[in-house]
Amino acid sequence: MDAILYAEVYAICMIITGILLFWTRRSGTQSFVELCLSRLLACFLINFSANFLFTLFDRILDLDDAMVVSYIFKTLYHITLIIGVFTWCIYAEAQITEHHSGEKLRFRLIMVPAVVPIVLALLNLKTHQLFLIDAAGGYVRGSWFQFEMFYLLGFSVLFAVRLLLQCKKESEPLTRSHLAIAATFPLCILASWALSFAGEAFPVICVAVMVELLLLFLGTIMQQISIDKLTQVNNRQNLLGFMDYKLRNHDHDVYLMMMDLDSFKQINDTYGHVEGDNALVNASKGIKEACGGYVPRPYIARYGGDEFIIVIETADPKDVEILSESIQEKLVGFDNVSPYELRMSIGVAKYMEGQTPKELIHEADKMLYDIKKERKSESRKLSGAKNGTEE
Repeated sequence: MDAILYAEVYAICMIITGILLFWTRRSGTQSFVELCLSRLLACFLINFSANFLFTLFDRILDLDDAMVVSYIFKTLYHITLIIGVFTWCIYAEAQITEHHSGEKLRFRLIMVPAVVPIVLALLNLKTHQLFLIDAAGGYVRGSWFQFEMFYLLGFSVLFAVRLLLQCKKESEPLTRSHLAIAATFPLCILASWALSFAGEAFPVICVAVMVELLLLFLGTIMQQISIDKLTQVNNRQNLLGFMDYKLRNHDHDVYLMMMDLDSFKQINDTYGHVEGDNALVNASKGIKEACGGYVPRPYIARYGGDEFIIVIETADPKDVEILSESIQEKLVGFDNVSPYELRMSIGVAKYMEGQTPKELIHEADKMLYDIKKERKSESRKLSGAKNGTEE
């Protein structure tokens, strides 16, 4: 392939990746997944640039010191490839666990294995076992190259398998498709390794990686649209779309759980709206932890204000009762870190054939209203009895 055309392909990939990085950085959200995507884009932007400059200096320009410059750019290419692959591993793990930057140590440990190939890439400047720039300026791969590609492919496949297993646990179609697309990343490494045996005539690897990055970016944008920014669960718009899908595609009974925070207005009035937001965030964490053990995982959404909805498909109605109890238990765990008790009232409705999503929500909401009304009545009776005793 002509060197100028080869460089132009890399230049196009650089431009597209740079645009994706710009828009990712301009995003107003600060989720850990989006931070990982931003770093992934930055890594491969440098990676594409390094190979582009290698081609520019080594194949187009006739410079006396082209050999030294070529080694620098190719070393940078290998190092950024290694860091990029392990950054993708962190991105994959973040998609699986849905944890944020509060658990930085766990995610940083994923980068530890990257030290081995990075050290080999740096040692190559003396050993030339990873690659060699010959007298004609050609790029010749060494014995360490096979180890590097096997190493990167092995780790990326490990996290791709975790993504695919997570797909089976997800009930939301958009999330499932995004996880499946993300899991195809090792194919880029495999393609690079396979094409290495045929030389480097065509820059297929950079195009494959760029397309993968574009798909991850689009998937992230779709998730941003469907996710509630504060609580990081699905928003109301996504909920209605999911319910329309689920009520037409289910193998077992479908239950809708409508819930809201008890005394949420009092929390806002007493401790302020910032603490009210913290209460909502903690409530969503408790709900997600309670739902984490179910396969497929129940669908969670913020309906509005302090109201949350869970859609669960199960053959055993006891699962709904167990989940309700589990949610309350998880919320009790926040009592030590909050100046108030975090509790929820939960109304449950079972889907009946022919019901629309709004009708099912209305039925669960009515059950929730009746439960709260009954609690208030009991509270007043207890308060009246207590006042009568004191008199």
